[in-house]
Amino acid sequence: MPQPLSPSVSIGPRDGEPITDRPNREVRLLVAGDEHVTVTWSRFGQGERGPELHVHHEHTDAFFVLSGTMTYTFGAASEREVRAPAGTVVVVPADVPHAFRNDDADDVVFLNIHTPDRGFARSLRGQRDRLDIPFDQHDPPATGSRPAGEAIVVPAGHGEPGPGVDTLVRYVGEDLVVTEEPDRVTIAIPAAPGPDVVFVSG
Repeated sequence: MPQPLSPSVSIGPRDGEPITDRPNREVRLLVAGDEHVTVTWSRFGQGERGPELHVHHEHTDAFFVLSGTMTYTFGAASEREVRAPAGTVVVVPADVPHAFRNDDADDVVFLNIHTPDRGFARSLRGQRDRLDIPFDQHDPPATGSRPAGEAIVVPAGHGEPGPGVDTLVRYVGEDLVVTEEPDRVTIAIPAAPGPDVVFVSG
């Protein structure tokens, strides 16, 4: 089961509520139950892809690539494409069109962070249970979407020094702070009264 939120939640790569479990695709819901954040762990084999080009109007969609390389596409005309190897942080603000896929032979494993949730966890459970439960995901509008350049891509090893010698602050935004240490990724949500979500990868 996914972890309910408290001031600090520690999760690992074997934790979570199964959503999809196929040879070429695995998705687990790690953190849910709070309006501020939902976190999933996913493994995509070659050729697996997320939703087609889409936008979120009311929340940020962020990713931390744990292994392999994900290909991201941004912009209403798919004008920006980025290959994101392990260690890359990708942050897609509201109204930036985006899609993602695994083009490579190796599996890609990644965390997906929705801040705030805006119905994402309910929608995932609905997909698993063959129920149509909408959430804040839409086709890109004909006009008015934000430009591809507003998607933020932070390569592995980039960021600012953190409070400890092995800590790197990878991304700081209004609704998301991502910090990396050798065996863990910490996800903090400044808008929430808590929590810090600690993903222990070691």
